[in-house]
Amino acid sequence: MWSRWFPIGAAAIAGALMYLSTILGSLGAILLAFLSPLPLFALAFGRGWQAAMVAALAASAIVMLAANALAALFFLVFCGLPAILLSRQAMLARPLNDDPKNTDLEWFPAGMLVMWLTALPAAGLLTAIVVTGLQGPGLEAIVRMEVEALFETMGTAFEGSLALPPEQLAAARELTIAVFPGVAGLQWAAMILVNGLLAQGVLARFDANLRPSPDMRDIRLPNWAPFPLAAAALLAALTDGTLGYLGWNAVPILCLPFFLSGLGLVHALAFGLSGKRWLLHVTYALMILSFLLPVLQFVWILLVFAGLVDHWADLKGRIARNSKST
Repeated sequence: MWSRWFPIGAAAIAGALMYLSTILGSLGAILLAFLSPLPLFALAFGRGWQAAMVAALAASAIVMLAANALAALFFLVFCGLPAILLSRQAMLARPLNDDPKNTDLEWFPAGMLVMWLTALPAAGLLTAIVVTGLQGPGLEAIVRMEVEALFETMGTAFEGSLALPPEQLAAARELTIAVFPGVAGLQWAAMILVNGLLAQGVLARFDANLRPSPDMRDIRLPNWAPFPLAAAALLAALTDGTLGYLGWNAVPILCLPFFLSGLGLVHALAFGLSGKRWLLHVTYALMILSFLLPVLQFVWILLVFAGLVDHWADLKGRIARNSKST
């Protein structure tokens, strides 16, 4: 009994305390809050999604007692729900080749896990559009009000030699308003992905993981994956108002599967061709440097394009077949 409930309680307390660290407002507290889903993912990948569900509910109760019901709801939605849903899908398995006598398992595909990861921020964006529309002003109006207040504060804080020209400040403000929900959705997806990978990596190191770690080279997106992206791009290009705003912000979110697939293609090239490991190091270095040098952000676009090409041409499959033949 103790061995069953102690990990659940430990994950609940750790997740809640890390989430509540935002009250401190320091840089270290922000990092802890970013990692607050980590205990839930570790529990889910080591003990099963049902254990993670119990821990998420317990952690939400702790957050509610320590803060308020709204904070508890945010924790449950943004930290608990991803750990529960993704771990449940990740643990799905069937006998290889559907042979009941086969003891080898075929696990839920990495490509479909990527689509489930993408579905969370996409559903969040759609929910925000609907809820704010029913309440009156709409999501774009709410974002505009908050961003304009933020830029007004920033303009007061960076007066003098650090102040931007008015036209640059206005352009930056409008760009932020245009893409803020989509970027926020991508940040949420990144938080989920990083915590899931960290949890699986730690468990695998101690041989405590329930399923093998997915390989980036195994990402194969379903045939229908480009259609939501195409629909969002058409909404962004052909409509205005709420539908246009939905399209503009859905596009970056729906590019996520192709970005990860493109990154998987780089992994396939690096490991499939002898002496090409430098390609992997260069790609990750450019991605990190792009946060400091915006001119390098083309790397992210190239990876999305590579993922789209791979989806139609199955480049990762060809590389794998060539590697086996040699």
